[in-house]
Amino acid sequence: MTDPMQLMQAWLEHFPAGDFDAFPGAIAEDFVLRLPFMPPGVDGEFRGREHARAVLEASAQGRSALVFSDVKVLRTEDPELFLTTARGAATMADGTPYRNEYIMLTRLRDGVVLEHVEYLNPLAVMASMGE
Repeated sequence: MTDPMQLMQAWLEHFPAGDFDAFPGAIAEDFVLRLPFMPPGVDGEFRGREHARAVLEASAQGRSALVFSDVKVLRTEDPELFLTTARGAATMADGTPYRNEYIMLTRLRDGVVLEHVEYLNPLAVMASMGE
């Protein structure tokens, strides 16, 4: 798959669970995942493909699949940078519903994801964790 917009749609399907092997593009070895608005005490930056994968896989084990809706993917003036807005929903392992809204910036070069920055409401994360 070489169409960047199709790759972005596939990225949204696979990255929340860390399912990097099923992604039809590639993820750079030095991939960076940033979550700038995470609650205090929670890391907000993960460097390296395998480190990010492990963090995402661990997160996915505590909930149902994160499903995005109302997805809008836009290309920016920078041909490598994509802006995505979406709503996300899942159910935590204890049955607590998780709902959030996202603004994501993803850098994609020649079919390879280099960076993903995800802005979300940390209060929704904390509520889903029972805090």
